Amino acid sequence: MPTKGHIYSSVIGNNSEPVIYNSVNLNSYELLTTNIQVSKEENLQKMVFAPLKLVDYSQVGFLRETRINIAQKNGVSTFGLGLGFDNSSPYSKRGDMKISSAFKDFPPLPVQGKDEKDYIYEIRKHKYYYSMDSVYAETYKKLLTNSVKITAGYNISLFEIIGGDKVDADNDTIIDNYHVVESNNYSLGITYAFSLKRAVSLTLHHSLKRGSQNEDERLVSYSGWSFSYAQQICILNKRYERTPDYLKSLFIPSITGGASIEFQNATKNKTYVKNGITETLVITPFLEFKINPKNQFRIGIPIKKYSGMTNETALGPFIQWTLQIAKID
Repeated sequence: MPTKGHIYSSVIGNNSEPVIYNSVNLNSYELLTTNIQVSKEENLQKMVFAPLKLVDYSQVGFLRETRINIAQKNGVSTFGLGLGFDNSSPYSKRGDMKISSAFKDFPPLPVQGKDEKDYIYEIRKHKYYYSMDSVYAETYKKLLTNSVKITAGYNISLFEIIGGDKVDADNDTIIDNYHVVESNNYSLGITYAFSLKRAVSLTLHHSLKRGSQNEDERLVSYSGWSFSYAQQICILNKRYERTPDYLKSLFIPSITGGASIEFQNATKNKTYVKNGITETLVITPFLEFKINPKNQFRIGIPIKKYSGMTNETALGPFIQWTLQIAKID
């Protein structure tokens, strides 16, 4: 059998938390996922990388699903680490069982006949490997069906200025750049994939945040959650099952539609909340266009409702470009 490969299993991953928790989201399961998100109110540059997927499974075991998050949003830099479980992985026990079963009666590579011409033999080898790739793809599809992914994550966010002299620019005896850490975020997420085309995700969050670097700022405790649903609504290449991207890693050129709900509520030190906002609810319908692994973009229209000292509803679209790499050939 050829070497196992990683599969594109994030039907919903980078769509699950597009606004409140986009900088700390770790619900992406590829080797590498990068995002650039642009809107009127904020800009985000983000990368989630799973470096241990480059290492032999026997050396790292369950740590293979460890992910590193690096993001910058409106001048705040975020660094995070996530530990995951993914039973759709070909390297999981479930994956071993399904792949072994699929190839139990698969014939060995045919030997070239004594009088067989080289080009005839090359054609036979091509058909053999295509048949092998097709079995892998079908097995990966079964692996992803009714699969569960769990991620526990921690992120620390730093203010734009993290060093240098302490400054009191407005002479109010309060240091303006006293604090370095903007927030700490803890999360636990679960994603259930019904199939290649449909998935739901639920993530719980607990955060400790400061509104500014000022010396007199206090950490505000927040609790929150997000829920997302994504559904493939259109396939862009009807012959996708013959493409190398699908046969090797299940990537389907398609349009995905769905919606996410994000909620955040201040629970302690409410007098220090940023901009007087104690509660935020965001509902985001979105469309994602998956052209190929290196060319993907998403359009979302968040509907934001703020409560606290100010009560208002806002509407503002965003555009996000995404690159995903499942494996390095």
